[in-house]
Amino acid sequence: MRLSRDSLDTDVMANYGIDDLDMNSIEQYKSELIKSEEYSSYEGLDISTFLKRIGVMSKDYENSGNYGITAGGLLFFGDNNAILHRFPTFQLDYFDKSHPDQERWSSRISSIEKNLNIYSFFKLTDEHLKATIPNSFKLDENGKRVDTFGSMYTAIREGLINMLMHADYFEDSPITFNEYTNYYEFLNPGKMKIPSEDFFTTNNSKNRNAIISKLFLQVGFGERAGHGGEKIFESAVQNDFRDPIIETNIYQTKLIIWKVDYANSFSGKKIADREREVLRAIISSGIVELSHGKIEEITGYSRYVADKAIYSLVDKEIIEKRGVGRATRFALPTTNEQLIAQIQAMPDMLRNIINNSK
Repeated sequence: MRLSRDSLDTDVMANYGIDDLDMNSIEQYKSELIKSEEYSSYEGLDISTFLKRIGVMSKDYENSGNYGITAGGLLFFGDNNAILHRFPTFQLDYFDKSHPDQERWSSRISSIEKNLNIYSFFKLTDEHLKATIPNSFKLDENGKRVDTFGSMYTAIREGLINMLMHADYFEDSPITFNEYTNYYEFLNPGKMKIPSEDFFTTNNSKNRNAIISKLFLQVGFGERAGHGGEKIFESAVQNDFRDPIIETNIYQTKLIIWKVDYANSFSGKKIADREREVLRAIISSGIVELSHGKIEEITGYSRYVADKAIYSLVDKEIIEKRGVGRATRFALPTTNEQLIAQIQAMPDMLRNIINNSK
């Protein structure tokens, strides 16, 4: 029965009331919301009317007909103890594991330790990201500085919001955001409601949690019309980073957003320096597939050295061999999701090239 419903967080929770919500979270949210002209009239609303307007309180249409707190409203604004009574495995965690010299993590934000709900967890984590994501830039073809911090921050925040919006809070797995040296990892229970190959390219958004999604979107957090996945992919293109990865099954969804390019996404234990140079040659050439001779030309390696590095990468499935004989070429492997996203991104990339050349 649960799996057949598109949204579960609209259910009204019996015996829960306004006193089970965290007023500090609600006041902070309201102050953000009324900054928008569309919601400025909400400023003078009493607490009960305000919560009804934003979907936190609703009429129990299926049972008593009385007003109560929705499951999504409880998860988003609830006192942590009140949430745990209805969702005993509710746990949101952010771990900074980007410093390998430290045994466990250098920083943690936990709903358990800090008595957080979805909104307060998001705000704390978002502020941490703003303070810790490096101010990055690259040079365009004219040598002009192009700020890429904004796109990276947007991508990471979209990953965080996507994780919180689409998690199955009725499952017994924690919802975890891990930061590693080379990438960010978002783990949430529940299978995606859309095919994974559509995530980076579509504006088709099918939510598991209608109330939670509405609460994020109406205050201006998250891309409307399902464009969050597109923003994540566009950031990778703009920063020349490895393409993001999305994986989903009946138990879990995992999103990986890289901080580095493809060549640097593998540790020194995974590939040798010469193999990394071969990777860089393929990535930087601007050509989808390279011949053995072209790789030798770019790297300056002898045929023997290049051959050894190339086929080591093929064996490790880091690059692919395509064709036979003189037609043999070597290229980066591409998933269906990434290939579709690359094709979809081409018009935007061409527009950017044209605009930058003016």
